[in-house]
Formats: sequence, structure tokens, C-alpha cells
Amino acid sequence: MENKKLTDRKIPDFFAVNQKKVKNLEDWENIRPIIKEQLLKEEYGFLPEKLTPKITTEKQWVDFAGKAEWESVFFTFEKGGKTHTVRTELVLPKGKTNVPVFLSLNFQREVPNKYLPMEEIIDTGFGVFAFCYENVTEDNGDFENGLCALFERESADAFGKISIWAYFASICMDYLCTRAEVDRDNVAIIGHSRLGKTALLCSALDGRFKLTCSNDSGCCGAAISRGKCKENETFEDIVRVFPFWFCKDFAKYVNNESALPFDQHMLLALIAPRYLIIGGAREDVWADNEGQQLSCQLAGKAWGFYGEDPSKMVKYYEREGTHFLSRADWNIYMSYFKEILSRKD
Repeated sequence: MENKKLTDRKIPDFFAVNQKKVKNLEDWENIRPIIKEQLLKEEYGFLPEKLTPKITTEKQWVDFAGKAEWESVFFTFEKGGKTHTVRTELVLPKGKTNVPVFLSLNFQREVPNKYLPMEEIIDTGFGVFAFCYENVTEDNGDFENGLCALFERESADAFGKISIWAYFASICMDYLCTRAEVDRDNVAIIGHSRLGKTALLCSALDGRFKLTCSNDSGCCGAAISRGKCKENETFEDIVRVFPFWFCKDFAKYVNNESALPFDQHMLLALIAPRYLIIGGAREDVWADNEGQQLSCQLAGKAWGFYGEDPSKMVKYYEREGTHFLSRADWNIYMSYFKEILSRKD
């Protein structure tokens, strides 16, 4: 992953506490909660209190050529006289037990869809638990719709939409842990673009995911925020169009990235010592592939504190093409997951 251009970005050493460098696992465990709180307070917003939903299921007749079993799972939340129900889809290989599963954060409600090649995933031996992010809350500045409507958002560091999508993804993991067919120790979370950002945040806050797959997540996802070129998406770009993804306080860093008390590699570092793979597309310059690559390099130090080889635990790859979650991407993620499953950890 050597690239001379990556060294041009001057990134402060955030593996430090009170200007004292983090040198070992004990030091790192002490700084982890500080980094986590900074990311929530300054960027994504603090998640609301965790609610326990009522869960119902409905079996679907489609069985993917007789190879799978499909249930729709409905999560109904209630608070203060308000309710909201989120529909999700659980598809597992037929007759199998101890199934490794991808928790898939989706843009579309249909299953399968252009981002989710369900039959190929089933054929590879994995299950899928999928939800459309706008079933949780709409992708706009209205915080009175969907799950957001159940919570107050008065403070400047309260949740943005990415935090709410991550909040629900963690509740999905709660549910997967109750399913006897699922290998709860081998669940991966996967998301593309804004949902790649969401997957990173969810896994950073919830340590139960064996593998995190973040595809083309770019600015405020896997890519380093400092030192961007004019072709890359910046804070000014993302806050102008999508301010609601973040807490209100985040806007103060527009054209002031150097004032950040962290950079995005610290989000990645919170996933250590679990597995992480970051995907990029060569023509997706907006997502800042160099910044994503550099972030993986810098975050690798956290895996070292656990005695892990970062080159085996943190993967970065680029394929040809543009901004998309393709079958080629899925094949790379599934291949890496199979490699992980074959290891004797």
C-alpha cells in the first residue's frame, strides 16, 4: 500500500493522551473512550437511548430456487405515545445452521436489488439480514419522521441521521444473536457510500461484528479529512448538501478541518482488533481513494497494540470503475470473509 502521495498529508498523531504517545494496549484502551466520545460529540452526534422493540415475523414464499428461507422481520418501537415500525429481510441458506451472515444496509426496499445479489450470496454459503435505511428514517433534514420522531434532538451534539441508521443496525445485531440458525460470532456489516459511513460508525460503537465492509464511504467515512485535493469531497461540500447526516456542531469544521481533534483513521482504529476491509473505485475521485488508503495505514497502529498484524486485519482495495456496490465488490468481501472463517484465531 505504499504511495508517495500519501505522505504529503500532514496528519497529527492522535494516538496520544495529553501529548503523551500511546505505546501499548493499556494506553490505547485508556484513549478509546475519549476518541469515541469526540467522534460522537463533534461529528456524528450522540445516539439516543436504546429502546427494546416488539418483533414480529412473516414468512415469504420466494425461496431463491429452493435454496433459501426468507422471513420479513418487523421491529416496532414505541415511546411517548409514538410508534414506528421498520421492516427488514432475513434470508438464510435452506436447512443450514451456524450460518455466517452479512448485515446489509440497503438503499432499496426490494430484495434482491442492484446492490444486493442475493442468490450469489446464498450460493457462497452466507445469509443476509437487510434493511432499507429510509425505512428507519428518511434521508433528509426532517427529524420528525421515522424512528427519529421518537426522540428529542435539542442539543448541538445530538444524533444526525448516520447515527440513527447505525443505532438501528446495532439493534438488528441484537436480533441476529437470538436466531439459532445464525453464527452470532461471525456477522459482518456492509454498507456503500453514506451507508459505508454508517457501517463504520456502527462497528466502532458495537464490538460484536467480526468483519466491517465499507464501500466507497469517502468523506466523513473512511477517507482522511485533512489535505484533500480540489477533486475530492470536502466538509464544505458534504455539510452544504447533507448537514442532517451529522450533529449540528459539526458545521464549525467547514473550511477548518485542521481544528478537528481527530481524523477518520481514528474511527477505523476503534474497530480494532476485529477485521476491516475498505473498498474504493478508481474513477470515484470524489470519495478520495488516497485518503481512504492512508486512513487504513494510519489506523493499523491500533491493531498492533493487540499483537495483530495490520496487513492481515485491515484491507484496502480498489477496483476499476465508478461509485457503486457491485457484484465484483461483493465477491471480494465474501472471499475475504471466507478467508477469515478459515483462520484459526
